[in-house]
Amino acid sequence: MPEEHHHHHHHHHKKDGASLFKQKSLEGIRRRKLIEKVLKMALVVVAVIMAISVILAYTIL
Repeated sequence: MPEEHHHHHHHHHKKDGASLFKQKSLEGIRRRKLIEKVLKMALVVVAVIMAISVILAYTIL
């Protein structure tokens, strides 16, 4: 089945340098957005942990 799909795609639109570059650029953009999302989540988690640590430090001391 993947072979069939590949053949159809090749027939429909030949991969030239420009389309390959465009595809790679789109993949890069998608990857960058995913990484940004993960980093933002990590920053939020770190911020929450720091806030809890500060609250605990002040309540304990």
